[in-house]
Amino acid sequence: VINDLIQSGRITPKRTPEGSKRVAFHDSCYLGRYNDVYEQPRNALVAIPGLELKEMVRNRTTGMCCGAGGARMWMEEHRGTRINQLRVQQAMEVKPDTIAVACPFCKMMLKDGVNELGIDGVKTMDVAELVAASLD
Repeated sequence: VINDLIQSGRITPKRTPEGSKRVAFHDSCYLGRYNDVYEQPRNALVAIPGLELKEMVRNRTTGMCCGAGGARMWMEEHRGTRINQLRVQQAMEVKPDTIAVACPFCKMMLKDGVNELGIDGVKTMDVAELVAASLD
């Protein structure tokens, strides 16, 4: 919907959201792998002036779950690395100041991963929040 609003000219991003110049986009399982929606959120992000979209190694059809899938967000993981922390570590490889998502569960899981890993200066924001912050 947001990409359609931008493409039709009904909304026009005008400025870079504060503190969100270098953005890594996380593909959510349901939007991406289950519904084959990959380019629309990216198109909305690149329409924001001054925003630099950085792709994580695992993206689109090879993307990785944030850790919330299958009701796992309510479970504690006791073996290995927590999935949300692993996904945040993958995002950090491209040195973002913001991790963008298009799912409220992903937002919560990745934000928790950033906090659990003690990463300062990196935000987790929904694509809608970034677009809204770019409007006058």
